[in-house]
Amino acid sequence: MTGSVKPVFLLFLIIIVSGVLGGFMAADRGRRVPLWCLLCALLPPLLLQLYFSRPLHEVEGIFRKCLKCGELIKWYALVCKYCKSKQSG
Repeated sequence: MTGSVKPVFLLFLIIIVSGVLGGFMAADRGRRVPLWCLLCALLPPLLLQLYFSRPLHEVEGIFRKCLKCGELIKWYALVCKYCKSKQSG
């Protein structure tokens, strides 16, 4: 089988890529990185769950709490999308 990619190699590539993506997304959302790496490697559809989930707590440079309502908003947001209060820079 020269010149073609073996199916086993593609399977390992999918497992590795989905595990790494899951780890990066978990870190951005303040979740447990090793656990989500393993879960996303074994079950790649969990990447969608992780992508659409809200962060659990503040993540430096990515998410912060609103000063008025306490909801998590993007770090660079000037106005809270929940209570419409202005945020200090």
